[in-house]
Amino acid sequence: MNTVETIYMNNPGRPHFQYSRTRETISLIGELRRIKAGGRPGIIKEFKRQSPSGFSNDRYPSVRDYFRNKIDARTAGMSILTEPSYFRGSYEDLSICQEFNLPILDKDFISTPAMVENAYNAGSDVILLIMDFLPTTAVKELTGVARDYRMEVLIEFHDLRFLSEIEPMDGVIYGYNRRNLRSLEMEPQDEVVKEFLKENDVDIVLESGLDSSYLNSAELSAFAGFLIGTSVLTDNI
Repeated sequence: MNTVETIYMNNPGRPHFQYSRTRETISLIGELRRIKAGGRPGIIKEFKRQSPSGFSNDRYPSVRDYFRNKIDARTAGMSILTEPSYFRGSYEDLSICQEFNLPILDKDFISTPAMVENAYNAGSDVILLIMDFLPTTAVKELTGVARDYRMEVLIEFHDLRFLSEIEPMDGVIYGYNRRNLRSLEMEPQDEVVKEFLKENDVDIVLESGLDSSYLNSAELSAFAGFLIGTSVLTDNI
């Protein structure tokens, strides 16, 4: 059993998080579309303290200082790792980020309605659901719960077989993760996803292993945006 499977098996939920939401939800989809209308895909910038792939954030211990340095005109939103055991994440990090008045993605391995409620209470605007690990029925159920809170959903996939299940839905954006979360190896198949985008009117964000060479690539302009973590955290972007 790999790391992500272990998290899903052993993390059915967390204690109820004390309400600390300070504002209404903000649309990540709207921000991505607004920025892309200016000619280039927007960027969702991620904050994490560590990851099972070996990354350790030694440069930015403060999430507040990090985003004060990193938010610019192409920043469409913030992705915050909140999983505590493997990423040293916390809802406190997420709650702090409300002050920047940008959409916040709770980057967690959400599998229960209670976790959706916690994400909302902490200040999240978007939740992450990973198709490679969740049953289709669970993705649909949790998407419905998120909508009840007026939140949006980033439905992520790596296995390209899931392309056949992708369809436009209100409040839903998709993410193609170039990393295989079962092996933690990079297995990019960007060309296949680009071809899909040519024929289908859906929003797909490109994730994992991205650096500055991707930001202004005309070949990747069909993507709704980029989700970038390590390259921003290590000041390579």
